[in-house]
Parts: sequence; C-alpha cells; structure tokens
Amino acid sequence: MLLIISILIVLGYTTFLIFKISFNTDKLTVMTGMIIVMALGMMSSLVIGLISGIVYKNDITSSTILAMVLSLIVGYFLGKRLGLVVTIEGMATSLMGSMMGAMLGEMLPSENFKIMLAFMDVLYIIVASLIFILISNILRKGSDKAPIFNHTYTSIFIMVILTAIVLITTFYEGNYVENLINDRPVENQMNEHNHH
Repeated sequence: MLLIISILIVLGYTTFLIFKISFNTDKLTVMTGMIIVMALGMMSSLVIGLISGIVYKNDITSSTILAMVLSLIVGYFLGKRLGLVVTIEGMATSLMGSMMGAMLGEMLPSENFKIMLAFMDVLYIIVASLIFILISNILRKGSDKAPIFNHTYTSIFIMVILTAIVLITTFYEGNYVENLINDRPVENQMNEHNHH
C-alpha cells in the first residue's frame, strides 16, 4: 500500500509541476527554472530509484536501469520548455538521483524499507510543495490581477494531508506499535536472565 501511495504522490506532484512549469515558462528566469528543475528532478528521481530498488530487490541491474530511464524522462519533460541547458541539467541530476535511490533501495533490509520510503516521501512532498509555492509567488508578482485564493495555504494544507497519509500508512502497515509492545517482555526477560 505504501509503495502505491509513494508512486501516486511522485506521479501526481511531478506531472502537475511539469504542466505548471510548461505553461509559465515566459515568467520564469533561466536561473529560477534551473533551480526548480534541479531540485524536483533530484527529489523525484531519488524516490523513483528507491521504489525501483525495493521492487527489484536483489537485482541491482534492473532496478538501476529502470530508475535511470524513468528519471531521464522526468528530467527531460521538466526542462524541455526552459531550454537545452536546463533540460541537460534536469536529466543529469535525475540520473544521479535515480542511481543513488536504486542503491539505497537495494541496501535496505526487506522488512525494514517502509521507514526509509516514508521519510523520502515526506521530503519529496515538502520540496514539491515549496517549488509550487515559489512558482505561485512568481506568477502572483508578475500578474496585475489580485489572486482569487492563496496558493500558499492550499499547498501547505495538501502537504500536511499527504504527510499524514504517508505516516499513518507506514505505522499501520509496519505494526510498529504492536511490535514494540510484543518485544518489551522479551527484552525484560532477557535482562532479568542476565542479572541472575
């Protein structure tokens, strides 16, 4: 379930921001565009690589190649409308992030990947939300019309909701509370045994 939620979050946010960037390229400077593409490319490819490493456990070749191909596509579409330099930047950072994510996914123990995946999801949500706020602020400053509603509060609300969903799913799936309760008596018995 957590894997599906992670895929949907990355797919949803990244697709939305690709369209947001594409429709407003004229209002973004090259430097701002490069920072946005680099940050989003790196974070999305890290999560893509991590998911790929978890799904293709014990097959680092397949997980790395899949993560690299998907991340190259993301990097290309992120920078496509902002020029060749930004596209190359987006693709290069996405490549690097996907390789690191795939290696991380491969190294994680099979039963203990959920905490790391949840942590990366939350990081991704925060970065994507900040990028959305940045783009919205740039558009608001460049527009003469008063905004109908504040995008900052909407973005923060969505960020909090998604973070809560990820954390609740992680703890529900992992049964961490139940495991903690079950493990304590064993630890206490072992401590008592060692004292004798």
